[in-house]
Amino acid sequence: MVDFPFSFSNRFQLLGDLSSENKIHQTKKNQERSGNEILDLTNSNPTKLGLEFPPGALSHILSSLDLSQYDPLAEGLESTRSVIVTDYKTRGIQTETSDLILTASTSEAYSYIFKLFTNPGDEVLTPNPGYPLFSFLIGLENLKEVHYPLKEDPETGQWIYSAETIANCVSTKTKLIVLVSPANPTGSRTTASFWKEWERIGIKIPILLDEVFVGYEFSGEAHEIPDEPTFPLLVCNGFSKMLALPGLKLGWILNKSPKHFRSEIQKNLGFIADTYLSVNSPVQLATPELIPWKLMVQNRIRTRIMRNLAECEYFSKENPKIKTKSHSEAGWYYLFELDMENKDEDLVLEILLNAKVFLHPGSWYGFSHNRCTLVVSLISEEETLRNALATLQSYLK
Repeated sequence: MVDFPFSFSNRFQLLGDLSSENKIHQTKKNQERSGNEILDLTNSNPTKLGLEFPPGALSHILSSLDLSQYDPLAEGLESTRSVIVTDYKTRGIQTETSDLILTASTSEAYSYIFKLFTNPGDEVLTPNPGYPLFSFLIGLENLKEVHYPLKEDPETGQWIYSAETIANCVSTKTKLIVLVSPANPTGSRTTASFWKEWERIGIKIPILLDEVFVGYEFSGEAHEIPDEPTFPLLVCNGFSKMLALPGLKLGWILNKSPKHFRSEIQKNLGFIADTYLSVNSPVQLATPELIPWKLMVQNRIRTRIMRNLAECEYFSKENPKIKTKSHSEAGWYYLFELDMENKDEDLVLEILLNAKVFLHPGSWYGFSHNRCTLVVSLISEEETLRNALATLQSYLK
């Protein structure tokens, strides 16, 4: 062990052991090094799965930009924000360019909002099941993550936001509530009925609403953003899922807070953004040419999802060991629970070693360790998914 003549931030201690590699990922690497082909059902990067933004169009757009000028506006270029505002208005959401702050990513947007509302040691509420990235984003700000449970419908296997359940998790240290709609990996949504109940409860704690998976909804109640919330509401989105451009970094914060304190929130967010000035000019200048591709890109991804969803539902129906399956209504993920006593991590490792199929254990996303839940990416290549499910069907007999 190295004896450093200096100390690292205690943030890293709060994040746990960062030096040891996860056993499942290490096993996958060892299998691949040995020449075994692994059928990977965990990949959710569209650029690796044949769902990337059309490369010819992207090259043309970027090559036509005039990059000789630099206009360091804290909130982002007016022309860029104007295009994003138009897209929101197309969705029926009324807003203005003055309500937007551009960021380099939604992760950075989170960090701005944490800086805006919290002090070290404060609590941030996040959904459970949820996404493991939240723990790192919150830990790096010296904050405490507190989970609120999603409500499971025993008939459908769906996970639902419950306003009452979230309210019951609020403490005097709670300074921010994170909602993700559609959620990852559950597909849960903040619906009109949810917001009605939340407004009735009357909690005024700021809410961060992450809608990066909006546009990937298939049935059930729609994702909603309240028109006139009575509490601070900051909506995050970006190009990663919207345009299948995770490498061309652009995110934003839409300030939908009540008007009587919206300007103060915007001023302070602008100060944070001005301090970092992290959004690069090329992606801002390209935005007017990129946004019109949204419909085509999302249609391709939705088509892939729907085909894979049909395969997963058929697989679940035909396999007697599957105890609970979710009827996916939104998002990029499919969940199924096996009627087995194995812990999910042990089963994932067993399947990886013996069937050469790679899945994610549900416990990585906050599902109970006492339930054998597995997670599949619905944007997996279709042939890979079919072959993997056929192999699993045989293995689980």
